[in-house]
Amino acid sequence: MFYGHYDVIPAENESSRWDTDPFALEGINDHVYGRGASDNKGPILAAIYAVADLVANKELDSDIIFLIEGEEESGSRGFEQAIRANKKLIGNVDWILLANSYWLDDHNPCLTYGLRGVIHATIEVQSGHPDLHSGVDGSSLLDESLKDLVALLSKLTGQHGKILIPGFYEPILPVTQEETSLYEDIKRALMSNNPSLASQHNLTEELQKRWCDASLTIHRFYTSGPDNSTIIPRLAKASVSLRLVPNQTAQEVAQTLTSFLHEQFEQMDSKNELTINIDHLAEPWLGDYKNQIFKTLEEAVIDAWSTDTPGSPLNRRRNSSTVPSITPPLNGARKVAPTTSSILAKGSMTPEPSDSESEPYPSVRRQSNYFPLQAKRRKPLYIREGGSIPAIRFLEKEFDAPAAHLPCGQASDNAHLDNERLRLVNLYKSRDIFRQVFKELPKK
Repeated sequence: MFYGHYDVIPAENESSRWDTDPFALEGINDHVYGRGASDNKGPILAAIYAVADLVANKELDSDIIFLIEGEEESGSRGFEQAIRANKKLIGNVDWILLANSYWLDDHNPCLTYGLRGVIHATIEVQSGHPDLHSGVDGSSLLDESLKDLVALLSKLTGQHGKILIPGFYEPILPVTQEETSLYEDIKRALMSNNPSLASQHNLTEELQKRWCDASLTIHRFYTSGPDNSTIIPRLAKASVSLRLVPNQTAQEVAQTLTSFLHEQFEQMDSKNELTINIDHLAEPWLGDYKNQIFKTLEEAVIDAWSTDTPGSPLNRRRNSSTVPSITPPLNGARKVAPTTSSILAKGSMTPEPSDSESEPYPSVRRQSNYFPLQAKRRKPLYIREGGSIPAIRFLEKEFDAPAAHLPCGQASDNAHLDNERLRLVNLYKSRDIFRQVFKELPKK
């Protein structure tokens, strides 16, 4: 089964933040630009064309089920009910493959074996009185909804983001020594293109925090009443998310969160009313990166990304954009911010040589978005990710089949951001990888 989604998030362009029309595909410098190019339409098309290639060559020896939904960006609402209602139509499934994410940087192919789960919640405090004027009605006798909400949110986390919900960390599995060894490969690969990372960051710790640790984020506030500085709002609410890790259960954490907030609110002795809505749940996922689907994917990735030669069109100059490298180490005045996907993407790219360069094929060190020109076996990096895909763990349990995740795009693809794109070479290489996996995996 190949799972993907055709829906996209909004692409507001009233401020001309896009260089192209986000809903008209356009090719620039060997990339295709447009909302959904990398998330997730490009990878879906690569998989479909891979099957078409096998059919045309009479090499398809198994059924490939394409399960493509249109609500992934909205939390896959109704997805589970639709699958359960149509399981007979879908039939038996041996393997599940996704392609809905990105490399860590712009140079190193990756395979993803873990994702965090997520809970989205809305916390709302409401007063019995209408919106009021702070000068006319404000006093210490009045329980203000926004004050109550801020006080309540402060109960959720402590220093350095520690989550204070009782029992929250108890189910979390420790990272094994075997898995920790994968981070050494990741560090070497990232630092080969970003030497300054070594002096600024503890990459192993930072990536483990992002991938293997749970976290809580407050996203935004909303208050009732006119937008001026004299109003005491009747209603105040906040959007909150919790990212979960394997062995935590989204439903159990949601119930504990709800109970904890109600207990804390009751201790505040407020006249206001608290409402908690759980808007969305997705379970975390941890795959077996040593099983047969990952082995087959690894072989296919190595074959696909080890075939470039100096004369290949894939090695011509591709991206004319110049992105500055990351800043040098800071002094002791303040702590260095942790690496982000943006830093890894931009830091892995160096300015293009000028057109006057005499070398017909400049080296990877001097050029952005390039792979070494010599043929070389390029083993993929095995990574987890901090994001969530609602369907993956559900599909594993529903069909009793293991899943694997092939990131097709680069870190600089700007998924969910302005100027989303997908590099053509990644699109074609993904097609090659899918074709090999769809052909070889059933034989094993």
